[in-house]
Amino acid sequence: MPPSDLPDTPDDPDALPLVDLADPELWQDPAAALAPAREAAPLARTTRGERVVLRYAETERLLADPRMRTVGARLLEGIGVTEGPLANWWRLVMFNTNPPEHGRLRGLVSRAFTPRRVDALRPRVRALARAHLEPILDAGPVDFEAALADPLPIAVTCELLGVPEDAWPSVRGWTAELGRVFATRLPDEQRARCEDAVRSLTSLLRTLFEERQRAPADDLLTALALATESGDRLSPEECEAMAINLLFAGHDTTRGLLSIGVAALLRNDEVVARLRVEPNRIAAAVEEMLRLEPPTLGSLRAPAEDIVVAEGLSLPRGAPVHFLFPGGNRDPRAFDAPDRFDLDRAGPRPLSFGLGAHFCLGAGLARMEAQEVLGALLSATRRIEFVEEPRLVPFATIRRFASGLQIRLTAA
Repeated sequence: MPPSDLPDTPDDPDALPLVDLADPELWQDPAAALAPAREAAPLARTTRGERVVLRYAETERLLADPRMRTVGARLLEGIGVTEGPLANWWRLVMFNTNPPEHGRLRGLVSRAFTPRRVDALRPRVRALARAHLEPILDAGPVDFEAALADPLPIAVTCELLGVPEDAWPSVRGWTAELGRVFATRLPDEQRARCEDAVRSLTSLLRTLFEERQRAPADDLLTALALATESGDRLSPEECEAMAINLLFAGHDTTRGLLSIGVAALLRNDEVVARLRVEPNRIAAAVEEMLRLEPPTLGSLRAPAEDIVVAEGLSLPRGAPVHFLFPGGNRDPRAFDAPDRFDLDRAGPRPLSFGLGAHFCLGAGLARMEAQEVLGALLSATRRIEFVEEPRLVPFATIRRFASGLQIRLTAA
């Protein structure tokens, strides 16, 4: 939204510190790039005049504020996707709904992600991690992302849903393509590939849902097809959109955690050495991976009414607000020595899975997968080295490396 279109407010948006999301270097180290604006004021602005929240306390308070409404549809509208298969799918995704519709959809699926159910998956995730690690030990330079961080999350999510194993490679490719739509730029050829991916996923899932209605199974597809809450049930289109969202989110964001997070860990030799002798600190390591390098850049909201953030600073009703997690996750007001990888950190949880009504439904599953992968990686190796320093893809709001994560694993 250009500055001239912003509603009148007591504050002057042009006086706010600038965050230039069009700068490709910002995407390589967003925490460092966002720090000056975060330290200058409680709010910043983009080059289009949209408000940006970078501090932890303001992010925590505002994301939990019921007056802040999701405007996820604008994520695709901003890159020109207003009709067609992508827009049709995105309109039905739970992330884009507000109360009471959001509560209805979340209530119908949340029971699939209880701590007990997630914990029951640990042995299977551990076995998958070991199976993916074995062929790349002592194998010279390998792409850790291609060998493990990419295939493992989609296998776990497909098993949870009940997608047949022979379809996993196709689903993996389709969800990877679909993830590329979440960017600040979308070339026509990439849009066509994303549209093909959502069509293919919809077709597969429609067939699987029809099968589950005829012959229920012990899987999440059956749970979605049969889910009821006070007599309510998901429509077939909602079932398909929900399943695509779960496949996509369970794959793309967890892959980011496993690749970008592991890279953050490997830059701290002393932390790796300590984890080898104190594996009970692995859960703490995963929290630091999430805090230092969140797999998504942030979240987009808009207030249903004007909201005062601080004296002279407000969020205008209906205007987009960007919450950028690398800023809040390294806010020195919330975290001592925020750039340090600290296994003994006692501060608040990172913002990386969001807060409030839209807190990530699969956060517990992603954390568990990262813990099991990290445990398997450390127990199977005695040395892990970077082959080359990875670079991130610019303008991708779901963060990923341009050429994977090239490392060398020496077996224990």
